[in-house]
Amino acid sequence: MSDISVTTYGFVIAALRDDDEGASSLLDGLTTAELGQVALGATLALATALKGYCGPEHTEHIIRTVQGFALADSSQGDQS
Repeated sequence: MSDISVTTYGFVIAALRDDDEGASSLLDGLTTAELGQVALGATLALATALKGYCGPEHTEHIIRTVQGFALADSSQGDQS
């Protein structure tokens, strides 16, 4: 397992634990390419975990839920 894979799984675990500081510290010093790898890996890891935990019969419901989050975020505009 590569260092970036370990970083990716650590990032996911820190995020699940609501450890923003820990998650952020794992990203310190990474290149732009490495950050992209972590983003892709974390997204795939969470999607795989959701599908495995919830079962394939719930995949469409998960997709609709995520689409709802995206719609809600886009309708609020940039609040930053």
